[in-house]
Amino acid sequence: MLMQYYIYCMKKEKLDAFTDAVVAIIITLMVLEIKLPKVTAENLLTVLSYIGIYALSFIVIGITWLNYNTLFKYIENITARIIWLNLAFLFVLSLVPLPTQALCKDFHTKESHMFYGIILTCVSIVYTLMQYAANPNIIHLSKSEIKQLNTKNWMSIILYAISVPLSILSIYFSTMIFILMPILYFLPERKLINATPQAQ
Repeated sequence: MLMQYYIYCMKKEKLDAFTDAVVAIIITLMVLEIKLPKVTAENLLTVLSYIGIYALSFIVIGITWLNYNTLFKYIENITARIIWLNLAFLFVLSLVPLPTQALCKDFHTKESHMFYGIILTCVSIVYTLMQYAANPNIIHLSKSEIKQLNTKNWMSIILYAISVPLSILSIYFSTMIFILMPILYFLPERKLINATPQAQ
């Protein structure tokens, strides 16, 4: 009962601060989990591939965080459903360092690509569910603008999900999707960034 009251009284600023802190920890743990091989002239490309894969995951997490904060700027009130979905979102996001490490170690195996694609699919699914829960509480955005955001989220789910079976055919198909997806989400919609919500 006390927990339900606390959730009911929670302000969105506190949820934002909590999310920001967890995302910062996730990125820190991700870089600590990557064990670089000894740097030599012979394996320099391998070392650079480790850094490239880490950079890809860093960008994915960063873009997700940026879109999350842009979305929550337009949410008038948060509900218990939004809070629980936010926790689920942070949970799946915290798993990203695991497939990142696997991809660094075994880039040329289809299993590591499948693992990476599965986790990113889960992140996209939970984020989309959270946005659907938030849609009724979004202010200063038209229905068409909200629909555009929903469409982009569904595209993310579909492409990441497709990367899993495609990696069985060729790891380069899944790699192409992993690289192209951040381009789709590189920045939130320009109007969302430039617009300033009215004071509550």
